[in-house]
Amino acid sequence: MITAERYLELLDDHLPELVVGAHVYGSQVLGDVVSDSDLDIVIELSAPASLPEVRGADVAAVLAGSLEKPVFDVNPLAGEVTPVLWQQLRTVGQTVRGARPTCPGTAAEVEAYCRENLISYWMPNIEQGRAAMTNWPAGKLVPCEGLLWAGLGPARLWHTIRTGGIVSKSRAGELAAARWPDLAPLIIDLVASRRGEDVPLTVGHLRASVDLFDRILVDLDVTT
Repeated sequence: MITAERYLELLDDHLPELVVGAHVYGSQVLGDVVSDSDLDIVIELSAPASLPEVRGADVAAVLAGSLEKPVFDVNPLAGEVTPVLWQQLRTVGQTVRGARPTCPGTAAEVEAYCRENLISYWMPNIEQGRAAMTNWPAGKLVPCEGLLWAGLGPARLWHTIRTGGIVSKSRAGELAAARWPDLAPLIIDLVASRRGEDVPLTVGHLRASVDLFDRILVDLDVTT
């Protein structure tokens, strides 16, 4: 994974004196870096400019001062800004250049965003998994990347809706396993696979991921 320091060196070469703030969030600050983790970073620029594409960097860019505004008042120069991003920056984010931002927002905004995201973003993808497992060949392993993404991602939103806190995918999986012990062995397999262990992932793990999503919706009283 590219480091924040190296990424800023590249930006400074490309955009001299324009980068006035940089704030890291995501797996790097949540202690959940794995082999394919990106650098999640928000960049503040003193003037509008196009950022160079850098492999391994997931970037949002805003004008300086934008992180002192409510998220719905901000038009990003690059990437996407959301209430959950604002929540991460004001709670667990790491400032590597400039002043630490306030990112004003409310718990209600974060919860509403997470609930809507479960339906608009996650549900269609989970339904694809539900359809796929119906005719999945016996003994055929399930591709790791997509399964880990679908199996652990919704649990992060579940935790944030319930508590307001931000946790990593791995920690969200552990918390979901504790909440639903009958699914725990398969969910913990997903966490172990994410952390680099050689765990064969089967249609049983896909079924558990779909089941976990359904239970999350019921637990949160999310209606479709």
